[in-house]
Amino acid sequence: MEIGVEISPSPKSRFLRRVAPLMDRVDFVSIPDSPFGRPAPSSLALAVLLRNVGVKAVPNYRLIDRNELALLSEMMGLVELGVGRVLLVGGDPPTIGRPTGLDPVRAIGLIREWDIQVKLGVATSLRPSDRLRAKLDAGADFVVTQPIQRVEDLHPIADFVGETPLYTMLMLTLAEMDEEVLRAMDIEEVLEVDYGELIDRLRESGLVAGVIVSSPRDHSRLQEVLGGRS
Repeated sequence: MEIGVEISPSPKSRFLRRVAPLMDRVDFVSIPDSPFGRPAPSSLALAVLLRNVGVKAVPNYRLIDRNELALLSEMMGLVELGVGRVLLVGGDPPTIGRPTGLDPVRAIGLIREWDIQVKLGVATSLRPSDRLRAKLDAGADFVVTQPIQRVEDLHPIADFVGETPLYTMLMLTLAEMDEEVLRAMDIEEVLEVDYGELIDRLRESGLVAGVIVSSPRDHSRLQEVLGGRS
């Protein structure tokens, strides 16, 4: 089972300082793309930066900001620079500029049509849906779920995706989030969770190909939870 961490984009020196203590504990770094629709250093550029220092990255890619030409050009560029996986996300409305509304199914279809050799992930809630089925049928290579608090939360979606590799988010700061944000993630109650133990249980379950551990604004928690894991 792969262990990933989510590190928000920031200027180069700060970003590398946040990644450095985790480099020998994780298999990859997931990089959000302009969180909350606010301008931030490019997740694609930061993924290449990490690759150049020997760290694998999975940049997130906001489709709401791109048209078809930008999509294809940037995916081609990533392949040339050795970034092999991308997580396609819809994205929050941008705080500057106009959304394009590029559809994930259309995006996957275009990348496949142009034979761009990058593995494509898609995000999903924990509830099986026709929308997710359409993404899988279009050619998504892996699926990332919203945060879970128990192994049992994954059973319906794991059955639904079948053999497609499944990754799940572990959000260490759920208790500090607004109720509106929790509702958007289909979380009705925040539980007391030993996340180190949960990672071990997920590994034993065989349900997931990996986890992505996130702790916005408090990266010290990542080190506490991951310990010597790799």
